[in-house]
Amino acid sequence: MFVSIRKPRDHELFEGFLARNLPAMATTFDEGLGIASERYFLNRLVERILPDRIETVLEAPVDGLMGVPGMNSVVFARRPARVWVGSPSRPLLDNARPFWEQLGLGDRVEFVEAADQFPFADRTFDLAWNYCTFERFRDAGSLLDEMIRVSRRYVFVVTQNYFNYGTPIHKLYHWRNRQEWDHGYDDWTRLGRLEDLFRSRRLHVVARGCVDVPPWLDTFDMHIRGKIKGLMRQENADRWHWSALQDGDDQRLAHNPIIRWLDRFQSLLFFPLNYLFAHHFYLLGRRPDAD
Repeated sequence: MFVSIRKPRDHELFEGFLARNLPAMATTFDEGLGIASERYFLNRLVERILPDRIETVLEAPVDGLMGVPGMNSVVFARRPARVWVGSPSRPLLDNARPFWEQLGLGDRVEFVEAADQFPFADRTFDLAWNYCTFERFRDAGSLLDEMIRVSRRYVFVVTQNYFNYGTPIHKLYHWRNRQEWDHGYDDWTRLGRLEDLFRSRRLHVVARGCVDVPPWLDTFDMHIRGKIKGLMRQENADRWHWSALQDGDDQRLAHNPIIRWLDRFQSLLFFPLNYLFAHHFYLLGRRPDAD
């Protein structure tokens, strides 16, 4: 049983994190190799573990750290599904809107200001999910309850991986720079703890495991895409263009030799070695009374 007191401090840390990172987020569809590959493998995971028809999706809260803000649910909008994207940051939502329009999906998305409480009736969506924001709330059980409340079928959570070898390095970075740790609570970045929480809410665990398993460490919010390109000559920077959102990007990435090598790399890793390299855990649950 998980009993905890919600602290407004969590909201302050989350909103401060959003404000600091918004200026460094991608401003074009060129999101860099790390984010493009992450999105590619996440999209493949979604297609594999959620084969059922999903018509309505809520992704909330979003932090936009994965490249272009608010774009994680494009994979659902293309099925096609109606998507609602929620964040406590209005600037982040405003930033996301034109990208959805450029993709021709503006009519399939709605934006709402929301953190861990949602302005929707019970059982509104086929799927309620979030990407690496669940762990930011000490009282994650209450957030999970809210996700279950608004879902009539599935709940899907992806979190940072505590066991990635970049975690202690990034914690040292925060300590060295006297920065408060603003990436959430360790308990909720451990798959076993998440699974216990899901089961305590009587969710049937449909799928669990790792996603985004490259050989490099997880850099959390250290934006290195622009820094690396800044060291290249312009013609090389133009060629080093990584997009995973526009039409045809999935097919292009599937044939890219680096993406194919990454796919081979993670396919050869087995527990517990994959946990040292995986950037994220995922857990998909289904309500026992799902429609």
